[in-house]
Amino acid sequence: MPTRLRTATRPEQDIPADEILDTLLIEAGAAGKLPTDHKRLLEFLGLEQLSFDFMRESEFLDSSDKPAGEIRAALHFAKRAVATQSGMGDKRERFCVFHEIAHCVLPEHNLKIFVDNDHTLSFWTKARLEREANRFAADLLFQGRLFSEQAMNFDTSISTAVDLAPHYGASYEAALRRYPETHVMPCALLVYDKVAKSDDSFVEDDDYRIHYTITSAPFRKLYFSGVQMNAEKCKAAEIYSPNQAWSVGHICEKELVVESEAKEKWRFETEVFSNGYKIFQFLKRPIPSNAKN
Repeated sequence: MPTRLRTATRPEQDIPADEILDTLLIEAGAAGKLPTDHKRLLEFLGLEQLSFDFMRESEFLDSSDKPAGEIRAALHFAKRAVATQSGMGDKRERFCVFHEIAHCVLPEHNLKIFVDNDHTLSFWTKARLEREANRFAADLLFQGRLFSEQAMNFDTSISTAVDLAPHYGASYEAALRRYPETHVMPCALLVYDKVAKSDDSFVEDDDYRIHYTITSAPFRKLYFSGVQMNAEKCKAAEIYSPNQAWSVGHICEKELVVESEAKEKWRFETEVFSNGYKIFQFLKRPIPSNAKN
């Protein structure tokens, strides 16, 4: 009787990124160990990490491979090496290494050389492969679902992300972005970026504008996915509250009213936090319309 079945090889492009992530962390012995050990991952993948000044040492790359802007990291498959710009902070360097590891293990990321600058490593890159690498790097940093699962054991509060960030070796901004992005409850984060200021101004007089908004999936279904200010900029004191004492690293509470184009209004309980560079306003829960002021 002829055989009707035969073995089949699963196409590489059909393997989901989260499966690759879990397998990599487990096989490298890094799963559940915080912060994620990038050196252990590199060793498992047979990659050497190099650190040097890309502007002065050009033998790692051909001139045709160099992108516009300052190079921050690169992956060279033939040399089995990941290179990072010397002098970067530990958190930035680890993310760059995770980004290059993503290029190494993700399907379709099969170029011989990847060279990354501030643009390709940014949250705003439009290149598909770079977006995928950034997403995978963040998943390595936060061990897939582990950060979100741990966060669920604590109050829905900006303090949860702030407290967990050091355990993952993550910046406050990275943790604050991850927190609402993966949360199962309706919550959101408004991130304000500082506008150029005068050296003579007080901190509360610094001008800010909304840089970006991060919302959880339940929040988007109930309310909105993004906001914009009525004015081009506002003072730091307006984001906190007039006459409210605040400082870098301190969490303040404030109500916020958001109005839609259809004139629908929502009031939220929010928490405001600053890392000294940006201001983060976390929308933690709505205030019922019948609540007393």
